[in-house]
Amino acid sequence: MPDLPAAALEALRTRTTRVFPEQIRSCVAPLTDEQIWWRPNESSNSIGNLLLHLTGSLNHYLNRGVGGFDYQRDRPAEFSERRPIPKEQLLAAFEAMVTKAEQTFAALTPERLSDPSPEPNLHSLLFEDLFAVAVHLSNHTGQIVWIAKMLHEGGAGEIWIRTHREAGARKRSG
Repeated sequence: MPDLPAAALEALRTRTTRVFPEQIRSCVAPLTDEQIWWRPNESSNSIGNLLLHLTGSLNHYLNRGVGGFDYQRDRPAEFSERRPIPKEQLLAAFEAMVTKAEQTFAALTPERLSDPSPEPNLHSLLFEDLFAVAVHLSNHTGQIVWIAKMLHEGGAGEIWIRTHREAGARKRSG
């Protein structure tokens, strides 16, 4: 019988640090700064805002809460930003968050999944925190993919399945 806690931890790690970030990178790469900050209306998020939000959220809940990294979050600013921060700057912050996420996951063991949540007002167990982070990242990654498809016809067509196969399989085959 497979070790379910180890498999669950590895699945969360793979999607959080490899699959979803690679989908985001693939979508953002062909876009201009102007496209990254495009929004269909004022109440919608741009890819830029979603990148700021994911960076802030994962740095807060995963890297600070679970990994112990120092981080001060300004959640309202993630959504209210309107100046066109250059793509390279957005991606540098995102990549720094992913690097810390890799370090956070590297320090986790399957035995810790049943530890108490560092966010007891949200969840009971550490596993629930990690699961919520992955689901949240998946949700916003899907939004980024959708926006990128609208802005760059044909360019994002195979991203979802390709990155699951390539980034998800990398750990198992390497």
